[in-house]
Amino acid sequence: MPENWQAKVTELFKIETGEIYSDTTFRMLGIPEWHGNKLLVDTKLYPQPDSLMGVLWSKPIFDDRIRIVSLVLDVQAQNQNYGTEVLTELKSKAKSDGKHMIQLEVRKSNVKAQNFYSRHGLKIDKTINGYYSNEDGLLMIGEL
Repeated sequence: MPENWQAKVTELFKIETGEIYSDTTFRMLGIPEWHGNKLLVDTKLYPQPDSLMGVLWSKPIFDDRIRIVSLVLDVQAQNQNYGTEVLTELKSKAKSDGKHMIQLEVRKSNVKAQNFYSRHGLKIDKTINGYYSNEDGLLMIGEL
């Protein structure tokens, strides 16, 4: 990913999640090249980094599961069904890869995201104490 695009992704993550994704974070988490990752761009502004409106970053884990590392949408792209579209596409592609489960972590205070994922069949499995730099996280799991 070009450096100026990585900076835009980092900015979007900071605004929408409160977390700072540094170069080290990107390397540590490893963004795999697979069809479960998506960038939502405004085609009128592309290829400028400001065209970035959202990111779905996911990765296969275990034999039967995928993990959403992050699904963030710029505030202007929220409530327009983009999140539902990319999540539905991710679930379909993961199923075709033989996956059966999906999981993610979400801030305990992010009720809006929890409600979104609940509408898509994920349930809170447990609290993860100190998961985020300044609060607990919740592990949400669902079947594909």
